[in-house]
Amino acid sequence: MKIMFNTSSMGKGGAERVISVLANELIKENDVSILLNTKENKAYDLNEKIKLLELDKKYISIALFRNLKRIWTSAKILKKEQPDIIISFLPMPSYRILLLRELIKVPIIVSDRNDPNKEYKSFISNFLMKKLYPKADGFVFQTEKQKEFFDKEIQKKSVIIYNPIKDEFLNANKSMQKENTIISVGRLVEQKNQKMLIEAFSKIAKEYPNYTLKIFGAGPLESNLKKQIEELNLLDRIILCGICDDIKTELEKAKIFVLSSDYEGMPNALIEAMAVGLPVISTDCPCGGPKELIENEKNGLLIEVGDVEDLTKKMKYLIENQEETAKMGKNAEKIKEKLNSINILKQWKSYIEEMKK
Repeated sequence: MKIMFNTSSMGKGGAERVISVLANELIKENDVSILLNTKENKAYDLNEKIKLLELDKKYISIALFRNLKRIWTSAKILKKEQPDIIISFLPMPSYRILLLRELIKVPIIVSDRNDPNKEYKSFISNFLMKKLYPKADGFVFQTEKQKEFFDKEIQKKSVIIYNPIKDEFLNANKSMQKENTIISVGRLVEQKNQKMLIEAFSKIAKEYPNYTLKIFGAGPLESNLKKQIEELNLLDRIILCGICDDIKTELEKAKIFVLSSDYEGMPNALIEAMAVGLPVISTDCPCGGPKELIENEKNGLLIEVGDVEDLTKKMKYLIENQEETAKMGKNAEKIKEKLNSINILKQWKSYIEEMKK
């Protein structure tokens, strides 16, 4: 079977990571290609047999002309490649493919990855979604809450499939020397709300002087967050670590993981932290991903979005109750049984086969 993934890029990101895992597995039995705006900034290892197809040979600065050119180039590539099925991630690439629906005679699956209340907030995006999404043959959502946003017609032809855990996170190094570190992983953007995490940590910093907070990720808010840390006089205790090529080792060394996001789909960073056996704290953020992963007070702790005081309280609890913390970490690790790539790939293969009938 010729399977084509359609997305914007293969840079650092949750959707891109999932595509890399699926493509690397599916290439074993299929021809796999990925249609991209550009092949630059590839952040994930891909099997050399996977074909990368590029829309922007030359970047056009005017958005209207750029997107018209991408639609035209997509049509040319699809005519040449003749895929048997297209799996499209993220709204804008999906809109382009669905605009070509009359030319495409093969099944199109759209995979939605974020909180739709945020994703389709603008008039234009909401209009395009309502006009174009019904043209797709199937949908993959990450959570029930995500699915419930859409109308009944879309819900009827959809499935829920969680994100797969990368194989490297299935075998944690239990002999790793632990550090008194609280860790967080995510882009430095408003959505991830590291500002709240920094404020919460500042409230316990004096009480636990041997603990540090490490934040991994890059983004436009780096200078703002650094200024906040400076104003709190915590430059030696709160470290903005940038992008890390070996985040698994950093997770294995840490004692607590925190996800402070205002909204998420199915957060890969949280899944990976749980897989290596870290006790986790997460906001119970829309569209429900953390709540589907965490059974509160058993394999992790949930807090309300933006609740600095509760985050402070929960970090303090995990620091002070080492026995309970260890038990929570062991329970968190069981996520591997549900979300290993073999199980998730079975679900994708089954849905692909269903769409092909």
